[in-house]
Order: sequence, then C-alpha cells, then structure tokens
Amino acid sequence: MTSPSDTSRPVRLPGRSRQGIVLGMDGWQLAFVAAAAVVVLVFVNQFGPVGLLYASPIYLALGISAVVTIRGMSAPKMAGLWLMKQLRHAAGATTRTYRPERPQIVGTLNLPGIRASVQIWDVDGIACIYDPRNRTVSVTAELEVQGFLMHTESERLDLAQQWSRVLASFTQRPGIKRVTLQERTLPTTIRSARDHYDTITQQREFDRESTLAKNYERVMDDSERFAVAHRNYLTFTLDLVALGAQVKALGGGKGGARALALIETRTLSDALIAAQVNVRSWLSPREIAALTRTTFDPEFASTVQNRAEANVGVDLAAIGPMYLDEPRHANHLVRTDSGVHTTMWIHEWPRSDAHVGFVSPIVFARQPHTGEAVTHIFSLVLTPVPLKKALKRVRDEKKVWRGNERLRAKRGVDGSAADAADWTALEKEEQELVAGHGEFRYGGYLTVTAPDEEQLDQAIAGMRNALAQAEMEAQVLYCQQAEALMVNALPLGLGMK
Repeated sequence: MTSPSDTSRPVRLPGRSRQGIVLGMDGWQLAFVAAAAVVVLVFVNQFGPVGLLYASPIYLALGISAVVTIRGMSAPKMAGLWLMKQLRHAAGATTRTYRPERPQIVGTLNLPGIRASVQIWDVDGIACIYDPRNRTVSVTAELEVQGFLMHTESERLDLAQQWSRVLASFTQRPGIKRVTLQERTLPTTIRSARDHYDTITQQREFDRESTLAKNYERVMDDSERFAVAHRNYLTFTLDLVALGAQVKALGGGKGGARALALIETRTLSDALIAAQVNVRSWLSPREIAALTRTTFDPEFASTVQNRAEANVGVDLAAIGPMYLDEPRHANHLVRTDSGVHTTMWIHEWPRSDAHVGFVSPIVFARQPHTGEAVTHIFSLVLTPVPLKKALKRVRDEKKVWRGNERLRAKRGVDGSAADAADWTALEKEEQELVAGHGEFRYGGYLTVTAPDEEQLDQAIAGMRNALAQAEMEAQVLYCQQAEALMVNALPLGLGMK
C-alpha cells in the first residue's frame, strides 16, 4: 500500500553533478588554467621574476576567463563555440538553399550536412531509418495514452511504474543504442468538426442560413486559431554493430537489418501494450517526412493534416528545408522556410519531489499575451548504460568528489550543501544499480517555433513560465542552433555530441 503523499509526489530527481573534472571546472576551463600556467613558466624562465609583470596581461586574461561564465556556460567553451560559428560563416556553411534543379546524389536526402546520407527504407509500410555513419537503424511509433492526465494520481503512478519497467528492460538488452521520447505540439485544424457538422446538417436537412447555424459556424471560425494537436512519439534506435550476429542470421546486409527492425517493432509493441501504452501506428516513410517537413515549414502543417488517408504524409524528396539560415548576429535562433526556432537544453530537473506528469505545464504552455499555444517539440533522449559501465562511472565520480574534498580541505574551505547533495546522489545511485535498476544517460531538448522573431520572444517567455511551473530550467544552446534543431526535427534518436 502507498500513502496519499507517496502517490502524489512519488519521485525525486537528483541534481546534475557540479564536481567537474577538478573543483567543478570542465575541460575547457582547465585548458585555460594550464595555458596561463605555461605562460607564467615561460616568461619567468626567460626574464626572471620581472617576467610575471610582462606576462600579466596574458595569464590574467586566461585565468579570469577560466572562472567566468556566460549565459550559464564557461567562457572558454562559449568562446570556442562562437569561433566555430564564425568559421562556418566564413566558409558559407551557415546558409543552405535547396535547388530542385541541381543534380542530387542517389541515396541522399534533402537534409543539411552529414544527415543527407541517411536512408529511409519502407519495410511493410514501416519507415526504417538507416544511419550509415553511426551504423544504426531507427523505427518510430506514434503513441496513444488516452486521457493520462484525467486519471487519478494512483492510476497515473501505476502507469508510470509499468512504463519504467519497459525502460529498465532496455538496459538489459544489448544492441539498443537509444530510446527517444518526443512530444510535439503544433497548430492544427478543426476539419473533423467541420466535416461532422456538414454531415449532420445534410442528414437532418438543417437550415444553414438559420441564426443558430450561423452562430455555430462563427464559433468554429473563432476556435480555429486555438486548435492544437499534441502528438507523442517513441523512436527506437538499434546498434547494427552490436547486433551483427543477429543481422547475419537474418540474411545479412540491408535485408538482415530490415528484418531485424521489423522483428523489434513487434517486440516493442508487445512491451508497450503490457504497459497499457497503445501504438497508434508505426510511421511510414511519408509520415516521417511529414514530421520533419512541418517542423521546417509550420505554415505547411495544415495542408498535410487536411490530406486524405490515401495521400497521407509528404514525399521523401521534400523532407528537408528549402531554406535554412543561422544569422551571424543572432546566436540564439535559426530560420527555416516559414519558421524561426530556438532550441534549449534542459539542464535542471525538479529538485523537490515531483508528481507523475510534472511536465504537463510544458505540454500545455501558452503565450502570455495572446493565450495561444506555444508550438514546440520536447525530446528526451535516453541512452542505456550497461551495468558494469554504470558502476564504473559512479566509482570514478566518487573518486573525483573525494579528490575535490581533499583539495578543499588543504585550502581550508568547507564543502557546500551542493557538494553534499552530489555525494548523497552518487550513494543512492550506486545502491539502486546494485539492487538491479537500469541506468540511462539522458538529455532533454526543447525547440520553440514561431512565425517571426517577435512572436518567438513571446513564445519563449511563455515556455519559460511553463518551465518554472514544472520546476525545470533550460539553457539556450547558443551558436549551436542548427545542430540542435536537427536533434528535434528528425526522429532519428539523435543527441548533442
């Protein structure tokens, strides 16, 4: 039996460790500190003690930069990202315009960068996405959990526990590269309501010119701009290298990979049904192209949604953007056909006990001024970690914590509450791993989309309000927006490397 307090607030998410490599500093910061030390050493050896004075502009600049943060990121790392973006600007790699008449290499898609080599196979109506660079195959399912938020808290907890067992099983199976959960919210049409209204009026010979009919039609017209679609997807990514023996047993090569992907869809469907999660459909190649296309071109979404069942989706030739641009002086956004996008990384999850469904404010986020829904994509990328690697990581992080503690003791500095929380989290994590729980490395990404920059600012403000309600914090991925958009736009189970 669980007490009411347990069912209402059943989980606590540990904070992200701040121990770093040494004393909370990342590799970029340590590189700057080491460079400052090398400068001091060279100048002192060359000029003697007066060399400290000569070199002071250099080593002080490096040392101060090592401890300064810019927009939540260490200054050295931000400088590196900014420099890389400037180099891409100089090389003309930040703007892409698709030319339909230009010859295209067979087997490539209209996608930016290295993702053009991705192949999408049709396996019995299911899209099998092959990434030749990483040697992975991905399949995507549209999920349906009827009225999850309408259930009682105990029923929600029961559903979450069953779903957690499905996720835990992935860590016990070799060959599962990633599992990506994705929620997409975008404007939609009320075509089904209009079709139903037309059918009823015809069957009952209702007077369309009556006051009642005109009032009903006006209500439908007014509600059109508030119509929103919420869709949930799960992308299952298999490592063909780790599963090489199974691929070979199924015939090898492309045929073996296709057969393996089809088998895994059935296995995953059974696991989801056991967790009371219905698979509405496994996406076809045209539906995969439609997901990507409507992200780059939001104004095109209504056209796709209003298509008949026989012509659902988008042709693979139109999967990518016709235009993509990373503005030189706007490092926080990227422009595509009819949308402006900002992608954020979720770096803080709820510190206090969180109830099941705590992300609902994000799902239903609205703009503060107009009350319209915020168009967004929220992705949770989960990478299973084998038990041995997970235990080794925990032991290594505990060594780093003890080393930092010894350094703090030598300097006469007491540890903070955050340091104590890191140790407690590591202890609890190790206990759970020994008890048989699985571990995932995870990353959360949130893309907010609007027609122009002014509306994008309003949408981001509304999303930040929703993040605050969910007790989460997000950080804009400055100078990385095109890469970050690809993570969410393409259902390939990708993450930021």
